[in-house]
Amino acid sequence: MKKLILSLAVLGVVLALASCNKTKNDGTSPQTVTQGVSFSITPGQTPGGLKSDCFSQTSSYAKVWLNVMPANTPYNGGNPITVTIFYLAGLPYTNSIQLPPGTYALEDFIIYNDNQTPTNTADDIVLAAVPHTNSKFAPYVSAPIVFNFTVAQFAKVQVPVEAVCYTQTTYSNFGFVFFQITEENFRNQVFFGDLCAKDYALYTGSDYALQHTVSGGNPLQPDMPAIFKIDVYRNSTLFSSNNNDSTGWYGVGRPMRVYYADRVGIEDDFEFKLSVLVKTGSTFSFVYFTSWYAKDGGPITSDAAYQHAADVDGNGVIDFALGYCSPNADLQLPPWMNLPPTCSYQITGAYSPGSLGGYVDAALSNVGTGYDFANGTFPSWCVDYSVTITVGQTYNMNVYSSLWPNLMPTFAQAKPWDKINWILNHLDWYPGYHWYDLQGAIWTLCGWTGPTETGVPWPLALPATTMVSDANTYGSGYKVPTGGWACVVFIAAGTPNNATVANVQTMVTKVDP
Repeated sequence: MKKLILSLAVLGVVLALASCNKTKNDGTSPQTVTQGVSFSITPGQTPGGLKSDCFSQTSSYAKVWLNVMPANTPYNGGNPITVTIFYLAGLPYTNSIQLPPGTYALEDFIIYNDNQTPTNTADDIVLAAVPHTNSKFAPYVSAPIVFNFTVAQFAKVQVPVEAVCYTQTTYSNFGFVFFQITEENFRNQVFFGDLCAKDYALYTGSDYALQHTVSGGNPLQPDMPAIFKIDVYRNSTLFSSNNNDSTGWYGVGRPMRVYYADRVGIEDDFEFKLSVLVKTGSTFSFVYFTSWYAKDGGPITSDAAYQHAADVDGNGVIDFALGYCSPNADLQLPPWMNLPPTCSYQITGAYSPGSLGGYVDAALSNVGTGYDFANGTFPSWCVDYSVTITVGQTYNMNVYSSLWPNLMPTFAQAKPWDKINWILNHLDWYPGYHWYDLQGAIWTLCGWTGPTETGVPWPLALPATTMVSDANTYGSGYKVPTGGWACVVFIAAGTPNNATVANVQTMVTKVDP
């Protein structure tokens, strides 16, 4: 852990108070009798060499720290009271805070501009503050703090304060001693994405269909600017959520700039979680796909080990493609398959062969509407050559895309899905092949070394041996093209994510993703 540094930041540097607790603007206390207290703000003198234009910027709010006298006890648990600022005749005033009658010490008073993002405090800018007594800047105001004021019952109080503009390099001249401020370096990164849609008409009714209102082009097309969001996490805590799904934007015409703050003196690990608006069943929702990472102010990387730069081409934009329609993108993600999370699976008819060209026929039910496959009977194949599944028994199965094996249980992640998908997309290379050739090739790629299974000979005969040889030659890292075939994988529900073996045969069918 780095040494914590006491500092302030301004214009491109964000301030964050060490206490993350927020209080109501009115500083409500347990007493039932309270009086309104406001602050009138005027600029102090300008120290030599210090900028004086901060008062030309609009002040948004002030943070006020108080102690209760005569015991000198921190008010509000030592947390600041945040109070908005308004202007009369060009002069700033705070709205009233409610305080019980008594004497208070004004310990600190800092003025902020919200950087035109009132709901995001991460990028707020400190404009000015009241110097402390005996600090270097104390002579530039008539009443440096700490000073006292009294709240009387049935009497409103307006406390005058004078503030001085400051920069990071002069923070120590204000004499801050009551509270701790941690400097945050204000950083940003630009992101852009593409959505590659095989059947783009399926996105009718989504915000993608509104992109033409911005671009003037076609409402929907095979390659569309991605509508996405990026959630920024700092040390596993959500820092900000950003998306380009807004009226007049919809991801068109400009990238998305994401801001984050790296705290000086504190080791910060950032994760940028990417979710893309895609079709899920019959609706549209943001689905998480991947993350980028950064440590402190270092470069954003594609891996949590910080080894590989995310901005591969170094053009300042991290761009991605969901699908393979943008080959020059920094990150190419496999196509999205709109699959149900679960369904019912039953082998019907004969054990092998199936009547539809597969090893078996699979009746799929409880699929739901709008997905890439519906209820019905499909050709299906086995993946685990040494695990059983019972004909006629209905299984509740979790459904996975073979294009995203990292989401499967451990034992299934290691299967050669790229090579199996390659074979499914190149069956025209093997005229006259039989169902047992394809099943034997799948098992062999998964490690099968015999003996003969029902209807599947061992050793393999042509063309199965050629399928295996070609898949090993051409299939490593194979990317299923738009309009190609991909395995949909069925794994028994309840299988732990860390399972190293299957307890029910892993089954597949093929779907056009």
